[in-house]
Amino acid sequence: MEIVIAIFAVAAVAWAFVYARHGSLLVGCTLFVTLGYIFTRDFWQAHIGPVPLTVDRLLLSALVVLFFWRWRRGLLSVRSLSVPDCLGGMLLIYLAIRWAFTSAPPLAATSVSPSWRLIASFFMPAMLYWIVSNSELNYRQWKWLLAGLSMLGVYLAFTGIAEVKGQWWAVFPQFISNPSLGAHFGRARGPALMSASLGVYLSICFWAAWFLWAERGRWGRLLLVGAMLLMCGALYYTYTRSCWLGLAVGLAIIPFVHFPKQWRPWLFTGLAVSVCFAGIFVGDKIINMGRQDSNGSASHSVFQRESFAIVSLRMFENAPMFGHGFGRFYDKKMPYLNDRSQQIELESIRALDHHNTFLSILTETGLIGLVLLLAVLGAWVKMAWKLAHDTARPTWMRAHGMFHLATLICYMVNAMFHDLTLSPSEQWLLCLVTGVTAGLTSMTYVPKRCLEHIPINWQLNAATN
Repeated sequence: MEIVIAIFAVAAVAWAFVYARHGSLLVGCTLFVTLGYIFTRDFWQAHIGPVPLTVDRLLLSALVVLFFWRWRRGLLSVRSLSVPDCLGGMLLIYLAIRWAFTSAPPLAATSVSPSWRLIASFFMPAMLYWIVSNSELNYRQWKWLLAGLSMLGVYLAFTGIAEVKGQWWAVFPQFISNPSLGAHFGRARGPALMSASLGVYLSICFWAAWFLWAERGRWGRLLLVGAMLLMCGALYYTYTRSCWLGLAVGLAIIPFVHFPKQWRPWLFTGLAVSVCFAGIFVGDKIINMGRQDSNGSASHSVFQRESFAIVSLRMFENAPMFGHGFGRFYDKKMPYLNDRSQQIELESIRALDHHNTFLSILTETGLIGLVLLLAVLGAWVKMAWKLAHDTARPTWMRAHGMFHLATLICYMVNAMFHDLTLSPSEQWLLCLVTGVTAGLTSMTYVPKRCLEHIPINWQLNAATN
């Protein structure tokens, strides 16, 4: 066995040197997000020193080394800081300060270490964003990004459906079939072992396939339509309303912005008919889903949102500016669960983390943290919108602006129902897409080689938008 491992290690090092010389940083970052999401610590980790080694940490470390190596050799240049970059830096600095001045919680009073949450959900995505935004970006690499995410979506959809149908032979990695790991066993939950995380990934991968559709031929488009339908089926089997809503809101906005005005009445009619159909035939099933999770929390999850809102409001009143400490909602909420001044039962959230990213940041870091987070997201929305409507740029760049908008819609809708910062992989995917937008926005000219590959069917009439 040791010989086999040694052979694989030597081969990996050899390929790493080849990739360092000729490989694309954007493709490497896409592989990091993909492989890091699939091969989690439940699949493999090595305890060498104080910090366990995992696939995602090794890949990101390699990307950081590769980035600085190319920068030192003059193979790439670092762009000037933009307003979104400065806002993001301010958010990171404030969260780091707030973490440093917060006492560590008791081991039994936290589900996610504040230190690990700060590193994995904020600083690792920031490094990914910085690498992508300063790497070489062109049309070919952008297509590889969409193709990689589309293939990831097909894999996740196939795995999720196999989970629900009990076809464990088709589920990979095998730790997904272990009911004692993670939450939401019995629903499609994927390698992250959480249905909400799988739903976010499926939704964003759906949009990757959507925007790749125009770049392919007839048979390629047919395969992509099948892939999108497969992803929608798996998204249903997550039995997570916020994920359904995230994709639905995107479908209600992106086509109206993306397509010419003469198409919009047909789109509006189709959307209205779909909403009416869903309300009449499946509305009751959506509201009263008969799902059962391994943690038993799904039966009254809708009502728990009110409990989280009330507790968050009480906590905000007592620490409005700086919050109760980064990563401390889990244990700091306990005294507020005894409040009997309203009719809503609060005890059911005692063993739960926050279910709202924005309220979580508000209670833990105060109004300053929430304002900075909203400012960053708002700057990203503005950046994506400007790129999508900049008619001086190639159409594939504008298409990426629309893809970024769809990604932000999915992320922010789900953030209102889950604390996504407890699962770092969602921030990885968001910053991967955002980094491409930042890099494209910083370009002051359009390479002629990009214009040769623009599909005619992507050309939009600026007067109709």
